[in-house]
Amino acid sequence: MSFNTKILSFFSDFSLELGTAPTKTLIYLYADYVELVSLFSNQNYVSAADILDRFKDEGIIKQRSSDSEQSEAHDNDEIFIDSIYRLLIERKQLFLEDYPFKIDGVDKIILKEEENITDRNKIYIYLLLSSSLNIFSDFQPELTKEFEALCTHVLTNFLPPHAIVKSFGKNSEYTGTAVQKIQNLANDLKIELNQDAFQEISIRGMQEKGLDLIGWIPFGDNVPNFLSILGQCACGKEWPGKLGETSRYNNYFKFHRLNPIHTMFIPFNLVSYNRPFFFRNDEINNRLIFERKRILKYISNTDFFNVFDSKSLVDKCIKYEEDIV
Repeated sequence: MSFNTKILSFFSDFSLELGTAPTKTLIYLYADYVELVSLFSNQNYVSAADILDRFKDEGIIKQRSSDSEQSEAHDNDEIFIDSIYRLLIERKQLFLEDYPFKIDGVDKIILKEEENITDRNKIYIYLLLSSSLNIFSDFQPELTKEFEALCTHVLTNFLPPHAIVKSFGKNSEYTGTAVQKIQNLANDLKIELNQDAFQEISIRGMQEKGLDLIGWIPFGDNVPNFLSILGQCACGKEWPGKLGETSRYNNYFKFHRLNPIHTMFIPFNLVSYNRPFFFRNDEINNRLIFERKRILKYISNTDFFNVFDSKSLVDKCIKYEEDIV
């Protein structure tokens, strides 16, 4: 099945639903969902009242039995919805022209007119879809593979021009077993392997052991003391569980006096306009985080996006309209 045929099949009976509701403390996920509702409402405003009704219809907000419980719960539910819209307002302030939605007042959101949607807006929408794999699971292979490719551009732009950046995951130039790939990477880095740890890897294993991207700034000598970044790319909502995966490379490689910086790339938006720390800050360890805002910050040229299969999906989502509110 071609990718375009897959798109046609998917949207032939598509109905947007959040699915299992996350804890309300993960408000950034609810903001993503409201953006999806707005995306598929196309040129119709989505109000806070619309979202309150939708959350009740989907069972995200539970109905209470007694009048007193309903009254108190209604007030709490309105506070919750208002907090989502405040975050959407902050996103508009944070992303500026990169934000593909318009905010009207404090409680309405609408997708930009199609003719005003830029390639950077489309990349925002692509990251939004990649953050919602439970909804777009049919496209998970393309979304995740192309997310790694996008992050390669981001890391290249983040590091100085003489840095070397290589993909080590789905788009890697390294081939063979995990043992072969890691050995070849060690050769490129001019670094020795710790044989005690390296021998723990199955000689038949094909997985890259959690490393998707690597970038380093070489000095042109043979001393393995240099700035390096080991990156993991994760689109699933349980990305905190992958934060430690690249750490094993500290055991495989004999870096000299300076361990690499470990990095997580995710399509979620963990920063907001007013907060001086990440959402899920208590779960993030000593990692450099590239989330949605930071990713867009280091995309300087969008030409690479034109060859992504995911761009066709984004274009279809922009044109698609469903009566869902």
